[in-house]
Amino acid sequence: MYTCVAFLLITHPKKLFLLSEELILKCVQVLHDSLILFENDLVLSNEISKLCEEWWKENLGGRETLISQSLPFLLSKSLTLRKKVDVHRVYALREAFTLLDFDDESIDDLKLLLLRCVVDPFYLKMDEGRRFIAFLFRLSGQLVKEALALIRSQIPFGRKSMLEAYADILFRAWKVGEGLSREEIENGFLQGMVEGAVYARSETLAASIRRILGGFVNQRTTDGVEKLLFRLSEPVIFRSLQVANSNVRKNALHLLLDMFPLEDPDATKEVKDALLDKQFFLLEKLLLDECPNVRVVAVEGSCRILYLFWEVISSSAITKTISKIVDDMSQDACTEIRLSTLNGIIYLLGNPQTHEILKVLLPRLGHLILDSVLSVRAAFVDLLLTLSDMPTFQFHKVVGLDGLLSTLSDDQPAVAQKITRLLIPSYLPSNVSMEESCRRFVTLVKRSPMAGARFCEFALTEGSSPKSLMELVRVCICLALSPKGLNPNQIEGFLVASANICNSLVSDTSYKLSLKKLFSGKKLKQLFSAEATKHAHTTIFKIASLVSPDDVIDVIKECMVRIKNCGGLPLNEEMQAEVRSVHKLMISCLRFDELFGALTEILQKAACECRIKYSTGSSEQSMPNMRQKKAKQSVKYFVKSKNVKGSKENSGDVTSNFNQHYVVAAGAAWQIKELLTAEDSRAAVLKSPKLEVAFSALKVVSEVSIEHCVHLEYMDTSPLLAYTALALHAKLHHANLAGKNDLRGKKNEKSDSSRYLMKGDVLQSSLNHLFGCTKRLFTESESGDLPPTCACSSPDSGSCSCDKKFMLNMLKMATEVLKFVVDANMVSPIFDNQGTCLQFASAYLQVIIPTLRKHCHDISLLHEDMKGTLLCLKSSFTYAAKLLNLVLSNNNDSSLLLPDAFNLANNLLNLLVSIESYFGSRNAISLVPAVKPWVSDLILALGSSHIMTESPDNRAPPAAMNNSTSSFLPWLKVLGKLELCVISKLDQDEEVSDFTVFKDIMDMVVLILRRNQKVLDSVGSIFLSGLVVLLERQEYGLVLGIVHFVCVRLVQHEHGEWEDLQVMLVSLQELYPQIENSIKDSTSEDGRQMLDRAMTLLGPVWAKYVFKDGGGSVMEE
Repeated sequence: MYTCVAFLLITHPKKLFLLSEELILKCVQVLHDSLILFENDLVLSNEISKLCEEWWKENLGGRETLISQSLPFLLSKSLTLRKKVDVHRVYALREAFTLLDFDDESIDDLKLLLLRCVVDPFYLKMDEGRRFIAFLFRLSGQLVKEALALIRSQIPFGRKSMLEAYADILFRAWKVGEGLSREEIENGFLQGMVEGAVYARSETLAASIRRILGGFVNQRTTDGVEKLLFRLSEPVIFRSLQVANSNVRKNALHLLLDMFPLEDPDATKEVKDALLDKQFFLLEKLLLDECPNVRVVAVEGSCRILYLFWEVISSSAITKTISKIVDDMSQDACTEIRLSTLNGIIYLLGNPQTHEILKVLLPRLGHLILDSVLSVRAAFVDLLLTLSDMPTFQFHKVVGLDGLLSTLSDDQPAVAQKITRLLIPSYLPSNVSMEESCRRFVTLVKRSPMAGARFCEFALTEGSSPKSLMELVRVCICLALSPKGLNPNQIEGFLVASANICNSLVSDTSYKLSLKKLFSGKKLKQLFSAEATKHAHTTIFKIASLVSPDDVIDVIKECMVRIKNCGGLPLNEEMQAEVRSVHKLMISCLRFDELFGALTEILQKAACECRIKYSTGSSEQSMPNMRQKKAKQSVKYFVKSKNVKGSKENSGDVTSNFNQHYVVAAGAAWQIKELLTAEDSRAAVLKSPKLEVAFSALKVVSEVSIEHCVHLEYMDTSPLLAYTALALHAKLHHANLAGKNDLRGKKNEKSDSSRYLMKGDVLQSSLNHLFGCTKRLFTESESGDLPPTCACSSPDSGSCSCDKKFMLNMLKMATEVLKFVVDANMVSPIFDNQGTCLQFASAYLQVIIPTLRKHCHDISLLHEDMKGTLLCLKSSFTYAAKLLNLVLSNNNDSSLLLPDAFNLANNLLNLLVSIESYFGSRNAISLVPAVKPWVSDLILALGSSHIMTESPDNRAPPAAMNNSTSSFLPWLKVLGKLELCVISKLDQDEEVSDFTVFKDIMDMVVLILRRNQKVLDSVGSIFLSGLVVLLERQEYGLVLGIVHFVCVRLVQHEHGEWEDLQVMLVSLQELYPQIENSIKDSTSEDGRQMLDRAMTLLGPVWAKYVFKDGGGSVMEE
């Protein structure tokens, strides 16, 4: 009530009660002094503060006594409630803060509130808030220092808006500041900001600091600002532009560009010109800086300076700078610099004064249309688009039309679309008649068929009318059907252009109907009859699938021809594109059953030929009943011919017939694999009633492909890929490979194998089948027999081409089988055959390593053979390592698989060593990206038997270590030789000089092992167990090498690292006496010396952790 009455008294419009001002003041003072007591009553507190605020605004007597409590209340309220009105009230009372004594300790709480305003986002966002913070710099020198310190601390983390707010605040504070306040801002803050902008470690921090300085740079026309910037930055910038640190040079260049032209306003004209010349000299020097990042900034900055200050820069400096940018920077090896050059030129074109000189220089940039980097080519076309909008330029003088059309036909969509936008006014303009537009477009296609076709791909997107494009299609088709004076490539161009236009227009129902009428079945048949390329035929199929004509009988016939005549398809990309378009059309026309039936029939014929030639699958009756009569007739004919004409001639006929069917079957298998990649076609395949027949045929053809790959003149992995893909998708999508009709429509006549498939797991049965095939292949490889068809075998000729072909074929086949093994384990993590899978992978590696040794010289002579071999080996390593990972990760009873996992890990390391030994480190280095991700899995597999065993005493060495000496691990011997070379400090001998890749991998192994004591203990025992074999073979140099590796690189005794390695200490307890006995029994002085050195390394460990005074053992206790 008192507050309300007092407020009414002082705000009365006629001021009737001001005669009693002293009495009212006493009442208001009582309320003001009690303000802190009412802090829980926000309404009352707010009313009292308003009363004090009004007293101040009315400039009534004693107003200075009403601010000590009201000001903190208003500040606190504005910071808490964050309302604009409260900030406005605080700003309105800003002069009241000048009456406070900021040197008094009692004002500390208010100072904290004021400093909170400095970092409060709400204050920084509002103009009155920023003005209030700038006002604070007039209150106290100490407050200025603390506020500047707060601002400085916010710069590394501040957003753009916050930094710009601080820049505004600092400039306002400096502008109105006087004496110590202004000096503190200039010398205490801004000088530090200039140095920080130059010496900042990160680009982000430097940019943030420059944003703060921008508050002054943008106000340089204000009196005193130019002088201030020159005084603070001139010594720092010019010195820093020439230092050795490229990051400092770049930061200093950024600052110079922001402040350009840097000059003393009080200097004479001669001094200013000299300083300007100095800046241009440094810019020119930095254009050639050794650091690409500096050159990028120099290019962009130079173009910006020329754009802004063209009129005040001398013509010689302009010509020299632009010429250097156009001639040198556009040729720079750094992509970012070439891109900056183009962006800078585009920016320069915004100044009309630059056009005259750029007309002369821009043609020198024409080579960038062929730049190897997409972003540079796209930026160059942006430059051409900019020129096309300027009447004073002609873009075709910068780059020739032929270069543009070549890029349009071959480049990425991002570039091709921009070129289309550039060419539309010339070749499909909207301001001429339809006839003229079509005539121009025809000219384009005749000049560059594929460029014209690509032009149509983006024409609708770039603004051409659908009506004009529809007319263009009609013209193209008429020309394709009346090809007088046109070559096949031009016909192809018109057809591809029509397909691209159709693809753009079919989404509109009305235009799709028009296209359907235009492309009738008869019209499509006529197009097939035209003299066109295979790509043109692909395009016709694409058009048919897009417009879906009603009469497609003739088109379907053409499709079936392509589907059936598929010999050589897996290696012919042009045929593949055509077949894909055929598949799409057949599916869109609901003719999938015809498509899949044709493929199944091809595969069945090939499977029958396989059975005739190789008796494949005869014991298990793997083929369904379809066409059994035909198959029997073939067999009967074969037997009859054999009796009449003689076996030799008849065998040639059968081989020729088989080869023909096999080549076509590979194409059919490729098509099935392709159908499984798309979701709609995959669903159709898995639902097909002919699926089981196709699967069974693929099984037979795959078996022949694997087992007889050396006998085949043409070998392809497509049947195997299709076979495994079908098995995987059948498992994933629960397809029934045996519950369907055969091709004759009989439901109950199934072979025994069909019943087996129906009852069993198709994935497991497929794996077992492939394991059997590869086992027979590996057996033939190990026997060393040449194929019967080899005509070059000779006991003295060494390796022949058939041998090499056998190895490459075996590599391809086994790699694909290994991939399927991994995929199968990923589909079914709980898999019964994981042990068999590991054994298969090991068997494959054990076969391929000696085969590589036999043929490495012949393979190294041909680049293609080397490339293919290394690719297969790289893939094989990846798949085998992935298999290890899956088995160790997903199998609950891993102890049963530990020996197999251990053997596979060793074989993988042996493979790595063999590749580097036979092909050299230069070729082996390509395997490093495939090996590195799996090093941890190799380590876990090596130490798995020990890791899975609880008691160290029960941890026996792996079975591989207990085998005969002939099976000793080659990779361990190489490691020993490498370490021995390190010990002897001699140049590596020829035998180990090429193992740099293996050495790098072992360095990774050491780093990983030293991170985990348990794994180190388990794997380290492998090395110690291997020493026993080396001692038996009396290879004492290798013993010393492995001991050095363990004691120096793996475990360091001086750091007490042996204490927790219980398994290794158990192994050492058995090993150490054997070394002592070998020293006694050795007849070689060199051998004894090496063993003595090994004992020297092991002795401290033996004495501290194993041996006990009195003959006992610490380990036994």
